[in-house]
Amino acid sequence: MKDFPHHVLLMAFPCIIPAVLSVFFLFAVHPFGTPEYAFLRFLLYIITQLLWIVPIACFFAGLDRYRRGFRRTAYAILTLGLLFTISDILLLVLKV
Repeated sequence: MKDFPHHVLLMAFPCIIPAVLSVFFLFAVHPFGTPEYAFLRFLLYIITQLLWIVPIACFFAGLDRYRRGFRRTAYAILTLGLLFTISDILLLVLKV
């Protein structure tokens, strides 16, 4: 972690929060409701799982891009991860 400046690590750290919240998305919360059709339930389940997987992927991808020298791309990826993390937290707070 010594390879990264503090501001990049501060941007990347919140992207790990959905790993802790994944238990709620896996077992407890259905933030989009439960439709009666099985196919729609499956699609909403996949979207719900992407809500916690994408920020974690953004964490690793952003730090990797920064390490390889693509600073602007890394900032964009980490910002996307932050937006997904904020949406995860809002969905959990508003649903529970």
